[in-house]
Amino acid sequence: AAMAHHAPAAAGGAAGGAGAEPAPAAVKYLVLTGGTVSGLGKCTALSSMGVVLRSHGLRVTAIKIDPYLNLNAGTMNPFEHGEVFVLQDGGEVDLDLGNYERFLDLTLTSSHHMTSGKIFEQVIKRERTGHYLGKTVQMVPHVTDAIQDWIADVASKPVDATGLPPEVCLIELGGTVGDMETAMYL
Repeated sequence: AAMAHHAPAAAGGAAGGAGAEPAPAAVKYLVLTGGTVSGLGKCTALSSMGVVLRSHGLRVTAIKIDPYLNLNAGTMNPFEHGEVFVLQDGGEVDLDLGNYERFLDLTLTSSHHMTSGKIFEQVIKRERTGHYLGKTVQMVPHVTDAIQDWIADVASKPVDATGLPPEVCLIELGGTVGDMETAMYL
C-alpha cells in the first residue's frame, strides 16, 4: 500500500497576503489491494490503519471498490459474496463499509462503495447526454477519468462528527490484482 505525498499548502493561502486563509490541504490516499487470494482481511487491516491515523488526530474516510458489474450488493448471493450492509442513506453495500463505519466512527454513503457497474453506468449516461461531445468513448481516458473523479469527489465529503473534510482517504480495492476486472483501477 502506498500513500501519496503532497506538499503542504503555502502559509497565507494562494494570495500570500497577511490574514489570508490558508489553502485547504489536499487529501492523501492510502490504497490497499489484494495479492493473489481474495478475502484475507484487507478490510480489517485498512480499518486498523485508520484507527491508528485517527489516534494521531487525522480525519479519515473510506472507499470500497468492487470490480464487479452489479450496481450494489443488494441482489448478490450472500453465500458467494457475503452479507449486505445497509447504510443510513439506504444504500445496500459490501459489509466492509459497515466495518469502516464501526471501526472509524464514520457515517458513509452509498457513493463510498464504488463498483464497475456504477462507473460504467455513469460513463454511459454522460455519453448519452453529449458530455463527451461526440468523441469515441473509451476505457482510457473516459472510464479511468470517471474513476478518478469519483474518488476525488467522495474523498472530500465530511463523514465524521467534526463535519470537516477528511485528510486521509482509505481505499480498499476488492478482489485480487491478477483479476482482469481490476486493471482499470490500478
